[in-house]
Amino acid sequence: MGFVYRLVFLLFSFFSCTKNNSIPDEVILAKVGSSIITVQDFIRRSEYTIRPNYCRQDNYIHKKIILNSLISEKLIALEYSKKKDNPTNENMKLFLKGRKEQAMRQLYFSEEFHSKVNLTQKELKNAYNLSGRTVKVQFLNLPNLEIASKIEQLHSSGIPLDSIHNVLWSGNAPIREIDWFSREPDEIHDALFSKNIFKGKLLGPFESVDGTFVLMNVVSWHDEIKITESDRKILWSDVKERLTDKKAKNEYLQTVEDLMSGKKMNLNPDIFYKYAEKAADYFFKVDASKKKMLNKALWNDDKVDDNMFSFDVEDNDINPSSVILEYEGEPWTVEELNYQLKSHPFVFRKRKMNRSEFSDQLRLAIADLIRDIEITKECYKMGFDKNWRVKLNHEMWSDVSKSKKYLSTLRAKNKNITDQNEWLVFMNPIIDSLQSAHSDKIKINMDIFERIKLTKTDMMVNQRGVPYPILVPGFPILTTDDRLDYGSKIE
Repeated sequence: MGFVYRLVFLLFSFFSCTKNNSIPDEVILAKVGSSIITVQDFIRRSEYTIRPNYCRQDNYIHKKIILNSLISEKLIALEYSKKKDNPTNENMKLFLKGRKEQAMRQLYFSEEFHSKVNLTQKELKNAYNLSGRTVKVQFLNLPNLEIASKIEQLHSSGIPLDSIHNVLWSGNAPIREIDWFSREPDEIHDALFSKNIFKGKLLGPFESVDGTFVLMNVVSWHDEIKITESDRKILWSDVKERLTDKKAKNEYLQTVEDLMSGKKMNLNPDIFYKYAEKAADYFFKVDASKKKMLNKALWNDDKVDDNMFSFDVEDNDINPSSVILEYEGEPWTVEELNYQLKSHPFVFRKRKMNRSEFSDQLRLAIADLIRDIEITKECYKMGFDKNWRVKLNHEMWSDVSKSKKYLSTLRAKNKNITDQNEWLVFMNPIIDSLQSAHSDKIKINMDIFERIKLTKTDMMVNQRGVPYPILVPGFPILTTDDRLDYGSKIE
């Protein structure tokens, strides 16, 4: 889960916290009817996705194209909402529910843990003194603690790790370099970056989230010294940020552990292993097509869903009403589990696995699903569902969904349009007419807009350890219009 926390804080800390649930004026970039585009929306939709070439720079013209594109998306969503014959999509409702609840859990972490961290000068100084260090280690990944303990004994008797690796797998033990800012588990990080390490010291075994164990042998290390005052200030700030993340994460995990303490989940082996077989078939099929799905996502394909893993079992061997597990004495049927997956797809701790490992990883994924359900209950109790950030995040994904549905209808009627340029030529006059028709509903804060600075770096940002890994929707390829000749200004 560690990788997620930094992104979580970026997601919800761009603006100062407010105790009430009203949207601060300073975060509003534009209004389209009742929908809002925040400054953060503008920046994240520009920098955390792949922008098309016609608006990839940070100049004023390209910034106006970006703003027009985001406003256009809202306008198309308005058009979709006006249609009375739009069918209600239960799966989309559940997707949006899942998105909302993920945002609630992330905001819970940001506000209740990250923002409340206090660091002492001693903590910061000790960390700063080690922050330029890079450690070279040999390592072995081992299936269980018993084997790890035996290898530890062999090493203590003078047998090198290379020799042990050569006997088990042939060749020398793999080597990697780990710097202070590497996202290693805290246990490993604390062991490597201490005053007590020496060359040849064996560290571990450390248990991974996937249940395997790691042994590390210290080969060497070197320290990089920052010379300029500017570099030292940046390093100090980065160290503070890393320690804050670490401390917040530990507090959060302890709270979650307390929340789940005493709660029991029992799997029904007769049904679970049948279910796991069907799930494995789906998982490895999906896993093999991830590259293709990513390519589609880059081009804003309206049929792409960013769910990591969810499926419905349709098999005569598995009755949907069969009980697959009991949680706190309450039975969960296969049907109930599959329903939960529609708003919270499985998240696997181990991203790469063999089929033989799948059932064990599935068990952990079910446990993590139940954990998130319990955390979400706490979030509702604390009113995070009413927070303006959560509401706007939900609104963004809802409007994107409506826009894509509307556009899919247009594409179906215009199948002769086969490339991006043709599509933009087709869409530009449609967007112009929508801007004109809804001009009285559009307001823009030009003062804020003109102060926004963007980077030119292409990124597609994903989060790990969450059911919906794509951070923000893809950039809306709708218009190349660079005129802001509609709407009114927010003073």
